[in-house]
Amino acid sequence: MPTNLPIRGLGTAGVITDVDPFNLPLPAYSRALNVRFSDGSISRSPVMRTLLSSISFNPQFTYGIFSSSGYDTVLVASDTFQIHEYSSNGSLTDRSGSISAVSASSGPFTGTTLADVVYINRPDRVPVFRGPTDTNFADLPNWPSSAHRAVALRSYGDFLIALNTTEANGVNFPNRVRFSDIALANAVPSSWDATDTTKSAGTNDLVQMETPIVDGLSLGTNFCIYSSDQVWLMEFTGGAFIHNFRKLYSSSGVINQNCIVEAEGKHFVFDSDDIYVHDGVTKQSIADGRVKDYIFGGLDNDSTQDCFVQHNQSLNEIYFCYPSNDDLTTSHPAFSGAVNCNRAACYNYRNNTWSFMDLPHVISGTTANVNSVSTYAGSTALTYANAGGTYAAQEAGFDRHVVMVGKANSAGNASSHVISAAALYGLDLSDTGTLSQPLNTAATGAPFVERVGIDLDEAGIPLTGYKVISKIVPQVTTINTADKTFAFTFGSAILSGDVPSYSTSQTLDISSDYKLNTRQGGRYLSYKMSLSDTKDFSLSGFDLDVSITGRR
Repeated sequence: MPTNLPIRGLGTAGVITDVDPFNLPLPAYSRALNVRFSDGSISRSPVMRTLLSSISFNPQFTYGIFSSSGYDTVLVASDTFQIHEYSSNGSLTDRSGSISAVSASSGPFTGTTLADVVYINRPDRVPVFRGPTDTNFADLPNWPSSAHRAVALRSYGDFLIALNTTEANGVNFPNRVRFSDIALANAVPSSWDATDTTKSAGTNDLVQMETPIVDGLSLGTNFCIYSSDQVWLMEFTGGAFIHNFRKLYSSSGVINQNCIVEAEGKHFVFDSDDIYVHDGVTKQSIADGRVKDYIFGGLDNDSTQDCFVQHNQSLNEIYFCYPSNDDLTTSHPAFSGAVNCNRAACYNYRNNTWSFMDLPHVISGTTANVNSVSTYAGSTALTYANAGGTYAAQEAGFDRHVVMVGKANSAGNASSHVISAAALYGLDLSDTGTLSQPLNTAATGAPFVERVGIDLDEAGIPLTGYKVISKIVPQVTTINTADKTFAFTFGSAILSGDVPSYSTSQTLDISSDYKLNTRQGGRYLSYKMSLSDTKDFSLSGFDLDVSITGRR
């Protein structure tokens, strides 16, 4: 007689790729793509909405400028260092002003804001700035000289921090930290002269740091400096030396610029061989024993200069974005070829769960609110099926979203995911989001979860038992009224190392069905669930009717 096994809390463990599947807890998944694990359920990851369908230049960086009232603006910088601004009317306006174009480069940009002044930097030229009343950007005045360069430019307290500098006569100081004089409101720093005793500007060479500085970021009242294998702390002390410097960690660093974010008083860091979190005192890997081997086994090591990290505060998630050739690019090849970032490892820091998300060859991300108020006149391209948001959301319209810029690419992509032009995307939930811009189906991957190696030893069933599933009753819901179908496929294997053999996919229509029947049997069971569309959903558990028919 079949035994009913209730399986609940499918969103509690997330995806765990680095552990043998038969050793995973029942709610854990072997593979997951374009889903979230949160509040005990599996749901759809954000979709890509089109903020700007075509960018005429080659984008390399994006940076959001927050507004105290009204809509933010989003900067988009080209590979030739031309800076454009996406504003609330949905257009790009050139804000390069007197900035001279430079040779095309894929070198990393950094952006920061201090005293209501915005700064953009790339290591091959002088930094640029825009004041609060300025329209265009211009070369930064009072910068040490036209020959000076910095690998990264960041703000800390009242100071601008230039990291890994090249100075007079082209001499590189890879471990130098140069800080400006104190910046006053609405103004750039008046000096970078470390020899001027009337100013607070200065330099410090971290001579014990064996590899060049890569980047840095404020952490609370301090500033953390990262090389590829060390982390140092910079803290304001005042007095003659102004700042104190001390080593925090050895054998840990950062893989690229823009690969550190602060959330809940901690830094989350994408390193060259791990992903970790620290608070300036203690450090812990959040990927080891879970997804680390999978991420770094798929990472294209020739393209680590494209990696970046983006915080999605509204969903309590951090996206570690990278070019990947993992097995999901073969089994679910929406965006393959590892051109720019086609994969995000998604960490939910409230629920401590991992998942993965397709990315449409993005190169940079930021956070901003954008004008999503639609009118009948301006919404001719929208339909009820692909427009997001609600009437209530239209009345507010100031929610901040992750904004990403991606490049054109068609090589290796699935035919339905050809990206014909560089574009600006807003990440939003599909049916419950607040952006009214159209859903970009070509830039959005389909949800998929798979669990293999289910041996049911948690239920006291012996490993030698030959298990047969006769019925599954999923607890799955969706508010989408156009499509309430879900595809399930069941499989099995005799040996723990065997690839599962799957039966034909079955469709569950929750508007009329509550169960699926099957006769799948084996010592190790498997199942997959996928969607052919972009609807939001919630899968929290299921009941299994299982029989033990013998021993092998």
